[in-house]
Amino acid sequence: MIKTEIGDIAGYIWKYLDKEGETEYSALKKAIKEKHDVEEQFFVMAIGWLLRENNIQVINDGKKIDTSKVKIQ
Repeated sequence: MIKTEIGDIAGYIWKYLDKEGETEYSALKKAIKEKHDVEEQFFVMAIGWLLRENNIQVINDGKKIDTSKVKIQ
């Protein structure tokens, strides 16, 4: 089920940020996609889930999303 898979990916993201701290979006995406064989669309959905639940924060540098920082709220 897609909802379960997205929830699992959200967990991978949160655990990664808990261990590594604030991380550039592109580096986070690369690490999660490589370690867990995650499709990009599901990664983005999981980021949205975590943002909606106020579990993470994306600090936009005003340029593009890939250079933004992501951290646990």
